[in-house]
Amino acid sequence: MRIALDAMGSDHAPDVEVEGAVHASLNSDIEIILVGDEAQIEEKLAAYPKKGNITIQHAPQVIGMHEQPVLAVRQKKQSSLLVAMRLVKGGEAQGVVSAGNTGAVMVAARTILGSIHGVARSAISQAFPAMTGDVVLLDLGANVDCTTRQLCEFAEMGVAYSRYALGVEEPRVALLNIGEEGGKGGAVAREVYHNLSAAKHVNFVGNVEPRTLYEGKADVVVCDGFIGNLFLKTSEAAAYFMGKMLREYFESSSMSKIGAVLARKALSQLRHRVDPNEQPGAPLLGINGTVIVQHGSCFPRGIENAVYGARVAIENNLNEHIHNNIMKLRQAGLINTGSESSEPAAHDEQKAAQ
Repeated sequence: MRIALDAMGSDHAPDVEVEGAVHASLNSDIEIILVGDEAQIEEKLAAYPKKGNITIQHAPQVIGMHEQPVLAVRQKKQSSLLVAMRLVKGGEAQGVVSAGNTGAVMVAARTILGSIHGVARSAISQAFPAMTGDVVLLDLGANVDCTTRQLCEFAEMGVAYSRYALGVEEPRVALLNIGEEGGKGGAVAREVYHNLSAAKHVNFVGNVEPRTLYEGKADVVVCDGFIGNLFLKTSEAAAYFMGKMLREYFESSSMSKIGAVLARKALSQLRHRVDPNEQPGAPLLGINGTVIVQHGSCFPRGIENAVYGARVAIENNLNEHIHNNIMKLRQAGLINTGSESSEPAAHDEQKAAQ
């Protein structure tokens, strides 16, 4: 199996990508293609006596974190991101991992790889730690405004990911909302609630609020990209704030310092549990190819785990299961397929990107 890794994407590229690739390749049978500036990558690789099965694909351009995604994809056709996507399109790799500009990753994936047949919009997903296991939340920012059809399809994509990538046998599905009652939220939320309730093949458990999400009431939670991205950033900010306060309290007196020493093991386990670098990246679901997005500020361990996440998705034929789930939703007559085209923005940019 070959994974194309955008070696120039992260905040500390290519150091992070090279180290993560080396670890992933040495600890598995995955061949990794590092895509980016050949001279820089070779210089970083030289520091490792053992490198595993790694090759380099030169790409002279880089898409920066603050560049406008559509414009960058149009103008930088030889960027590491687009070259990596084309390796998958041409069958030279089976998946892409990038810690680069998330918007550019989405545009490049949509334009070069396209959508799975029947999918109206792709969605960014991520597994969040909850009291009873991991909860898959989508969308996390790919689509600010969503229709009923799109949210129902997100549920089907999330079920496929939870079942075939995370091993949850019968994923429970919920809608993130301002209350647990069925009549809560706007017109779209109420219609989604009705449709998922009527879908007999979906294990829909109703609405969840953020608290019940973290309690583990559901395994898959759907929302539009605005809500999902706000939830993600609020959760990260709350975790940072609580961690900072905890450190201040532990350093406030001699007794609290002793307590910190005694609690060191438990705190280490907690940190490991909530560390995004220990998650298999954020899959871009609905794309006709395996694409894993990682934080720009990730560590080598995050890159390594994202590579493993790509492998699991590929080995378990995740995209085929997503397609099958979408067809079940159509057959149940619960989505209107006539009014929405698949990834409309992608078709406008496809020729420019390729």
